[in-house]
Amino acid sequence: MENNKKLEQMIAELNQLQQQGEAIANQVEQLNLSLTDIKSASEALKGIEGSVGKELLIPVGAGCFINAELKSENIIVGVGAEVAVKKSREETVEKLEKETKEVQELITTLTNQLDKINEMIATQRPEAERLMRESGLQ
Repeated sequence: MENNKKLEQMIAELNQLQQQGEAIANQVEQLNLSLTDIKSASEALKGIEGSVGKELLIPVGAGCFINAELKSENIIVGVGAEVAVKKSREETVEKLEKETKEVQELITTLTNQLDKINEMIATQRPEAERLMRESGLQ
């Protein structure tokens, strides 16, 4: 009977670890999408340097572009709560580079947590399987 209680506890712990791991993996996936978006914006802004007065092709999605003349290198940047401010191209690139670094650090932290969770699962699973065999559940 004691083995059954221990087995139930281990299964509950393994399920909880599995759920935590899936949640972290989803967070990492979302952060990777954000990182791609940030890097894309940063590269685009670096690419317009010195292009004031020139015609550019602006992507609008689905492989479609519009012709536009760049009037200034000032960028309208969303700062949250539906508020936007005007910043120079250089300030915006610096902001995006800072965000890139922060997101990369967060991805690293979460990936390390995920590795620890997977390690814990790998360590506990054999014991749970042994208890299941002994209880005749496997």
